[in-house]
Amino acid sequence: MGALTLGPWVLSLDRAYAALGFFVLVAAAELWARRSGRPEIADWAWRAAIAAFAGARLGFVLQHPGDYLGAPWTALAVWQGGFAAWWGVVAAAAVTAWDVRRHPTLRRVAPAIGFAAVVAWWLPAALLTPAPSSYGVVVPDLQLQTIDGAVAPLAVDGVATIVNVWATWCPPCRRELPLLVAAARGTPDVRVVLVNQRESPETVRTFMAAQGLPTDGVLLDRSGAVGSLLDVAGLPTTFAFGADGTLADVHVGELSAAALRSLIGRVR
Repeated sequence: MGALTLGPWVLSLDRAYAALGFFVLVAAAELWARRSGRPEIADWAWRAAIAAFAGARLGFVLQHPGDYLGAPWTALAVWQGGFAAWWGVVAAAAVTAWDVRRHPTLRRVAPAIGFAAVVAWWLPAALLTPAPSSYGVVVPDLQLQTIDGAVAPLAVDGVATIVNVWATWCPPCRRELPLLVAAARGTPDVRVVLVNQRESPETVRTFMAAQGLPTDGVLLDRSGAVGSLLDVAGLPTTFAFGADGTLADVHVGELSAAALRSLIGRVR
């Protein structure tokens, strides 16, 4: 759900569409440069692509200063996601304007290629990505096991719930786990549930103890039923359900503090 699966690789749809836009920008410029004998066209496209990537990341960081001021190096953790797309478009446009002044031959070429790249990204993102609420997905009505052997419901009526699907063997899951554990203790109005996939209580207990993490909010899905019902393409995946139990948002891949805060904000 909300992801593109390519063999063992899982890519969220928003990143897949962005990658398509970057590909159109660079590939079209490289082809035009070779056919026309104007290498400055390809040089411009690569600079514009780098500016778009950096600008989109910077825009997101500036929109969430509280999550990065305390640990500014986490702004470089781009694998966690977090990009303000239109900031990237503006940054690429600024680079294009500068290059056009230096190379007048770009005046007609660059806008045409840049427009095609934006359309290649924006059109499928706008038309082919339904709102999470339109999936008709609700919190699975399942009874899961706690590490201590008790039985606990995954769905609680009238309570907004963040469901993180994870496993101890998954490196991104391991990195984001302390963030989710802290959220489970620090957001009493939103329930944060860590649903482990297909592992034994002993495995999970040993892992949590080695990491010095409490087991609050950890539920065991020994059969993988949650992953199946929610159509999880890869781990970790985090679902945000409103108090009415319907899906409000989904994040594929490792979470940042800003991304988790955004998910919690969506269901409050």
